[in-house]
Amino acid sequence: MILPLAIMFVLCISPMITQTTQAANPGPFFHISILAPNTNPARNQWATLMVEQLPKIGIAVDTFDHTSWAQISPRTWGFPGPYPIPTYAEGGYDLFFVGWGWGLDWDPTGLYDTPAITPNGDNFYQYSNPAMDNAIGNYTSSFVLADRIEYAEEIQAILYEDLPEICLIYPLSVYPHTEDLVDFSGLLWASTYHPFFETTITGETDFHYATPADFEDFHVHTYESVYDAQWLRQIYNGLIQRDAAVNNDYAPWLAESFSSADGLTYNVVIKDDAQWADGVDLTSNDVVYNYNLTVTQSLGGTGYSTNIKYWDNSSITVTNDKEFSITFKQTYVFQDGNLALDLIPAHVWGAVAPADHQAQAIDWAKNDPSKMFGAGPYMLADYDATNGVIQMEANPHFVDWYGAEPSFDNVFFEFYGSKEGALAALAAGTVDMVDAQFSPQLDELNIAGATYTLVEDPGTQEIAVNMEHPYFGTGELCPKVGAESAKAIRKAISHMVPREIIVAEILNGLGEPATTGCPNVAIGYDKTLVPYEYSVDLALQYMKDAGFDVTIKRTGIGLVVVFGILALAGASQVFFLKRRK
Repeated sequence: MILPLAIMFVLCISPMITQTTQAANPGPFFHISILAPNTNPARNQWATLMVEQLPKIGIAVDTFDHTSWAQISPRTWGFPGPYPIPTYAEGGYDLFFVGWGWGLDWDPTGLYDTPAITPNGDNFYQYSNPAMDNAIGNYTSSFVLADRIEYAEEIQAILYEDLPEICLIYPLSVYPHTEDLVDFSGLLWASTYHPFFETTITGETDFHYATPADFEDFHVHTYESVYDAQWLRQIYNGLIQRDAAVNNDYAPWLAESFSSADGLTYNVVIKDDAQWADGVDLTSNDVVYNYNLTVTQSLGGTGYSTNIKYWDNSSITVTNDKEFSITFKQTYVFQDGNLALDLIPAHVWGAVAPADHQAQAIDWAKNDPSKMFGAGPYMLADYDATNGVIQMEANPHFVDWYGAEPSFDNVFFEFYGSKEGALAALAAGTVDMVDAQFSPQLDELNIAGATYTLVEDPGTQEIAVNMEHPYFGTGELCPKVGAESAKAIRKAISHMVPREIIVAEILNGLGEPATTGCPNVAIGYDKTLVPYEYSVDLALQYMKDAGFDVTIKRTGIGLVVVFGILALAGASQVFFLKRRK
């Protein structure tokens, strides 16, 4: 029996490989549903592509649920129980297309380890492997970089073999800018760790940056928006800072030195001439104030619950104005990040009640921007709330401790409501750089006097696998019952992902084929792993290994992609696909 489509829509068909396929699909051996958010047009396309690919190896897709996050959460990490999370037909999910945004530090804790299986954590894959648990335990307790890299590679090797997630691509971002821009550290900028103290534009004293979001967060300890983090970190810096010269790891900044013998207690010496933008000395007492402030619940923001795991009001012991030690409450693979806390001046903020900090920051930004300074290369000069413009001016005391003046006299962050407006401003020379989140395409950047920088994003796109699914999760319904058959099916699915085509045709070159959930820019990324190649033959062999009869007659391999889903990018839609019984 053939069930008709429940929803009719117009299809635009684009052939990507011109080989003709004259073959009947095997099976179907079993039926699944695909779940995907409706917020990313490119992801809509490759999810649709996989709906077309999977039947070639006998996996029939009955339902493509292209919906909102509000509908996705209760099926995945927000499933209300009882547990485990079941199949899509029973209220859970089968395969789920999702993207992850990571920082430069990849922390798989809580995502792949057995204790974190939902509802106890974010392991909605319901993936469990003692070898993985052991590797993550070693990884998160190591503070020696070489050990950390070794355990990171072990984790990736296990993920590559077990495939609780089938990774698709690592994205690339495009930052259009004037062709005279020099010394722009794209990855550090995209990760909000790059003060513009060395970046220059030949012959220019001002820098104008087009941003796609209005300004909402004005306190460096409570911000949530990455767009606000980018300008706030021009003003506020920490004792240590990420440095491109050491593979984007941490290096001394306001600190002269930092060291630890055990990953718990750190001895820190502050630079003798470190000072705030008003010329007041930066001392150990400023550090104590900041660390104590960030474990004060009334401060607000999202960092409190994390901070209290690692320090409290007794963690710092002051030796003198420029020396102190801090003893963290537990080891952590990214402990240096805890030492990199951005600092605000105690002599300015100390009289403000923590509960009033966020409101005070907004008020000072609007009415008294001279109070909005730290020790970084710039300080707030003006905030135009009506037009969405942040203006910062050079910190006159930055040179006293850093040894060089900031490159620009003024830095402007300016809100633009559309990509077209931002690119037009770049063409006119009124802005010098356009944020990548405007999603410019390379064929839009034929702009006189402008060029672009491609930046590898610290993120991934994947197909999440429900490891309790009776075929590709547990294997209990496979002809050859067991976990090895389930793994064989996951490998078959991975071989059916045409990653090169996704990059070339859907992303217009703005991506790279992916191997595992570790971003390819993270410290410890294993470059020796290669993406699963697109191969129907290999995929069918893995289906055969699971016990399925894959005997079919084929004269070629075709690849045709359906793009009509783009027209529905803003709506929740459930497609009931043709099913043969």
